[in-house]
Amino acid sequence: MEDNRTDKKASGNEAGKTEIALFALFLAAIVFLPAALVGALDWFVHSDALAIGATGFMQKGIINGCLGLLAAIASLAFAVKLVRSKASPKQKAGRAAAVILCAAAAFFLVRPLVLDIPYLKHPETAYLERLEFDFERGIGDYGSDSYYLRGVDMAGERHSFDISEKRYEEGRALWSENDFDLFAKVTYLPHTSTLMTLEFMTELDAAGAELYPPSPELPNDWESFSIQINDTVYTLPVPLADFLDDGWEISVEDAGLSLAGGEGPYASYEWEWVSLTNDREQTVSACVFNTTESAIPVAESTVGGIHVIYGNYDFSGTELRLPGGLMLGWSTREDVLELYGQPSDSFEATYGGYSLTYEMNDPADPAYWKLGFDDSGILDDVMVHHQAYSRSG
Repeated sequence: MEDNRTDKKASGNEAGKTEIALFALFLAAIVFLPAALVGALDWFVHSDALAIGATGFMQKGIINGCLGLLAAIASLAFAVKLVRSKASPKQKAGRAAAVILCAAAAFFLVRPLVLDIPYLKHPETAYLERLEFDFERGIGDYGSDSYYLRGVDMAGERHSFDISEKRYEEGRALWSENDFDLFAKVTYLPHTSTLMTLEFMTELDAAGAELYPPSPELPNDWESFSIQINDTVYTLPVPLADFLDDGWEISVEDAGLSLAGGEGPYASYEWEWVSLTNDREQTVSACVFNTTESAIPVAESTVGGIHVIYGNYDFSGTELRLPGGLMLGWSTREDVLELYGQPSDSFEATYGGYSLTYEMNDPADPAYWKLGFDDSGILDDVMVHHQAYSRSG
């Protein structure tokens, strides 16, 4: 009898230990498994190894696909409730709205993935300037930080890409070493903004210049005194009306100006600097002349000079081009010298800036280009003039 009691007691102890172990395992699963899953998901979203390339697209595909699937399931569930259950008109309206919202969420989550599939073998290429290296702190002690590369391409479009911490640190170091003048060459999937490749560079390569050829109407010779602004080529001197017809507007401060006429031989032309702005909120300064003998409103004047400073960031790359396709904010002093030859004059400022002047040898018409460069030799200031200041006879 004692043996039976001993066996039952031992068996009870074993059962108790098993229950305790199972309960502890259950608690561990409840407490630690969600944390582990959250940690794994956080690693998957922010992993250096998965941030760039095909794995980056797979990462976005899994995340967007799962979220899209959940949204589709929710939409279906609300649709079933809407059809099968008896509800008040107010409840039906709410469920109908939920169906539409969930279906729309599923569509917009999955659509970019589908559209980017053809680009996997042939991603888009862009060259970025005005680089920004940003990061966001993770939530809590376990959240990973997020790192971003942002910039503006040659066509003026702004881009933002997720990058790894390693590439973030690499880019910031190069950025600082080059006095914040650094370019990035990227290939990417346009609909999901997935970064496929990333290369930092200090100057534009030949392949980049070929991506965006200038207008065929833009000559190669600086003596043409032509300038391409957005998609239009202007050859100085040119009637201000040409700018106005293309959508440029005279500033409120300058719109009421009038220019006196110059009578008689060798009379000086009245001129003023006015500000022109277009619907892109870009601004150029124009030197306008009255070459007639009668007073005229400024809108009827002739543009004989244009001045654009890159530092105001109104223009980028292809939005402003010089003869030969040179681009404000991208082309270098070496590019200018190679294309235009030796200048008439050059000047190097004590604080690091540099300028080149190309001018015609004609005292009656002091036509010239004055091109300014920043400390890194990047073209950042353009002034062109081609208009006599007085009547020749």
